[in-house]
Amino acid sequence: MNCRVKDELVRRLIALNNKLNLLSPDLVHGDEERAEVQQRRESLYSEIKRHRTNGHKGRPCPAAKEV
Repeated sequence: MNCRVKDELVRRLIALNNKLNLLSPDLVHGDEERAEVQQRRESLYSEIKRHRTNGHKGRPCPAAKEV
């Protein structure tokens, strides 16, 4: 079963993970960019977890078993 919300959250998380992997410490002059991406990533993890448990009008996401 598919869930567009879950798919979008996972897509955004993958994009952030890719961005985080590309932000080499040698290329970034400060840790600010890396910290910002890491914070957004953690926020997405929390949002995915909330959606899995009660994202469909208080009910678990039917696609949660696929994540």
